[in-house]
Amino acid sequence: MRHVLPYIARFVILLFLQVLLFNNIDFLGYVSPHIYLIFFLGLPFSFKTSYSMLLGFLMGLIIDIFSNTMGVHTFACVLLCYVRKSWMGLLFTNLNAQQEGLTPQRVGWLDYTKYIVGLILLHHTTIYMLEAFTFFAFGYTLLRIVLNTFFTTLLILCYEYIQSR
Repeated sequence: MRHVLPYIARFVILLFLQVLLFNNIDFLGYVSPHIYLIFFLGLPFSFKTSYSMLLGFLMGLIIDIFSNTMGVHTFACVLLCYVRKSWMGLLFTNLNAQQEGLTPQRVGWLDYTKYIVGLILLHHTTIYMLEAFTFFAFGYTLLRIVLNTFFTTLLILCYEYIQSR
């Protein structure tokens, strides 16, 4: 039970931060960081995909309710959780299944950055393509995907750097 409590606390804190703070950030009409992804990116390798998808559904649904985005975050979170373990296995062939959450200290900053950029790019591409649901303004959508991926990655790396100190 003690091992589960930090994950529950992280889930609730990141959900509140996203809903109350980061959903209200709209920098130049392009950038709105999704800090709640820290929760899914830090789950242990041994965590079952079905459980992470259930948590992704729950977190995405709550964010959709508060953001009025009609299931976009739910779909993107469930997709991220479905792909996460395969992506980890592809990047890190020597991961220990008993290892706790994935951190830059365990795998190195460069490999960790590759890991989070791939998943954040998938998440943001899903969100903004579903939100636009057209190729009419593809340049605008692509710019939003790239900028949001960059700033979300930057925030997560800053969080991990502060966490490591």
